[in-house]
Amino acid sequence: MKLAPKPPLGIKPRFIHECHRIDEINAAINRFICADRPIPLEWIEEYNELVTRNKE
Repeated sequence: MKLAPKPPLGIKPRFIHECHRIDEINAAINRFICADRPIPLEWIEEYNELVTRNKE
């Protein structure tokens, strides 16, 4: 009996991508804090947007 071929691999679900992005932004912010550098406002805005969206 032949098995049906598996479909091709798709993309990560958005919530997983966004969780990884939150981790990346958090790590970058911590590196900038340790280096006494100002945090770009775009990072903070994106972080807050992603956290808010993932809580819903």
